[in-house]
Amino acid sequence: MREDMFKVIVERPRCTHSNIYKGDGRKFRNSEDRPARIGMKDGYGHRKYLNENLAPLKRFLEQQVNRPWDKVYSEIRTVIDARSTVKQHILLHLDNFVAIETRWEGSKKDGRVLVRYTSWSGRYVELAESLSAMYVHPLTGILLHNRFHASFKARRKNRRRAHEQEKSKIRRIISDHVQLHLVSQVWYEVTLGALPPARVVLQDVDGVSRRSNVCDQRWDVLRKAWVAHERNARAAPAGSSQDYYGCGSLYAVKKRQLSSREIRDLRLDVPQQKQKAPKGLLFYVTTICKDGGCSFLYRATCLSQKSTYEGKFDFSPRRCLHCAGESAKYRVLHIDEIPMS
Repeated sequence: MREDMFKVIVERPRCTHSNIYKGDGRKFRNSEDRPARIGMKDGYGHRKYLNENLAPLKRFLEQQVNRPWDKVYSEIRTVIDARSTVKQHILLHLDNFVAIETRWEGSKKDGRVLVRYTSWSGRYVELAESLSAMYVHPLTGILLHNRFHASFKARRKNRRRAHEQEKSKIRRIISDHVQLHLVSQVWYEVTLGALPPARVVLQDVDGVSRRSNVCDQRWDVLRKAWVAHERNARAAPAGSSQDYYGCGSLYAVKKRQLSSREIRDLRLDVPQQKQKAPKGLLFYVTTICKDGGCSFLYRATCLSQKSTYEGKFDFSPRRCLHCAGESAKYRVLHIDEIPMS
């Protein structure tokens, strides 16, 4: 490790202006208007500031992969003295890149490595859940790369992609003002309009005129509620215009239910419809017993409709075919709302 590593990490150069002499200080210090006695820093408008440029430290640790961690740490301590507050601050950042506290779980042949999630947490997790790009192997003490590690940007991109995939199941964007939405297992074509922006209104409050922003409301036919212009947030609140339409300044002007042909042509996913089986029909039932007693969970085939139902039935008499040891036709007295196949 380079001897001035702590300076590279903690300090950063003095900020300068596009005009190099404007923030240099020499113009003021050499002028006739300066006082008789001036300090060393007088005249400099931009001074040095503290910084946390951890990229050099990360590059150094990545170059030490496949080496014993004890030797790597000893090289760091030869340069960074813990008695200095500035240098001690650098040692605290080692946990940002290397999972030092690790342990082995299971046998040596089929075991796995567990690392501490954070320096202030006592929870140990697998490498795939770790936030560190490197770790110290608990058996060999070698510094290794975490091949399951994903950067913060990659994790955020994966979460965003997963969110978009979930949204694609209930929303399809056709154009800027036309979208398809799945509401209560029914697909609609929704026409969007722009919400009026906020306007400034003068209000008299206790004899003092004050300005306030007022947003006119519009009726959203899809959400069936009055809505107003909203600011786009980084994380869209649930139920907001940004969550529904992807923008806080849009609302549903009108909607139209799609036909079966349009759903088929657009290749939209249609969820499995739930239907209620009619009462009083004859069913041929096949079932099994659970724990020696009838569970009343059946798969039944309606003889008249030739449809198969699954769910909880109420038969008379209340006995399953496995217990009776015979096949029979039962008349349904009651059936819950169940999926039909």
